[in-house]
Amino acid sequence: MGEAAEGWVDASPIAPTASVVRPARTDTLAALFRAGMASTFHRLRRGEGALPAVNVSLLAWQGLGRPDALAGAVVSVLAIAVMYALNDLWDAPADAKNPKKDQTVVATYLAQRRLGAVALVVLHLATIALALVTLGPRATAAVAGVMVVNLVYSTILKGVPVVDVVWCGIWGALYAAIVEPSPWLVGIVGLMTAVCHLYQALDDRVTDAANAITTTAVRSATLSRNVLVALSACLAIALAPALGGLWALSAFTPLAIYFACDRAHVGWLLTKGYFGVMWLAVLGSIHAIG
Repeated sequence: MGEAAEGWVDASPIAPTASVVRPARTDTLAALFRAGMASTFHRLRRGEGALPAVNVSLLAWQGLGRPDALAGAVVSVLAIAVMYALNDLWDAPADAKNPKKDQTVVATYLAQRRLGAVALVVLHLATIALALVTLGPRATAAVAGVMVVNLVYSTILKGVPVVDVVWCGIWGALYAAIVEPSPWLVGIVGLMTAVCHLYQALDDRVTDAANAITTTAVRSATLSRNVLVALSACLAIALAPALGGLWALSAFTPLAIYFACDRAHVGWLLTKGYFGVMWLAVLGSIHAIG
């Protein structure tokens, strides 16, 4: 056995190295792929994923028989998946202390941060290219824009109070703009996204504070309440053309939930339930008028 082993090493010094490296690289890429998929599925399990549902509802409202409907859905799903993966890759050091995060995914991102970053650059560019080929320049600009906004948020603005909430509202608006050209509708989506993000920040307040990330929620409860009041008022104004002044006041429902519910995650889910009903009412009213 020993002589055979020495003979193999002398005769083929490169072969053992190649046979080890290739499976290792394949296994690494597979692990990153699983981590990327888990980044999306973990959020879906927690109750996230409203934005893809919004885009699908917009596509259905516009007419699923349109030739670009399927492409719009595919690009929307790919865009949100790569952005979630980017967020988790960047946040991996902090997420190692967060019990709400999948620690297997976090460990993968920590071990393969450089390769993961390269893979995500390629996937971002591929999604933009797909949008250009299938949806055209306007939608492509929205895809590229929402990806830039997502990157800036993760790397710079996550810990800037008030700006973090507003920025996520812009993120939501640009995401809806992938399939919807109306500034009014994408503005409503942006306001809903900002409110939901504030609730998520409230739910993550303890973990963010431990990691020295000064979100709006970490800065103070008073600031969080005031931001929620402002967002609710803006949403009421945006809803008035579709629902009328009285029903538009339902936009203050998230604020009422804030005071009535002492568990941020439950408040977030209740708010999303309200937004679902309100969003369908908006689309229904436009359909009835048009």
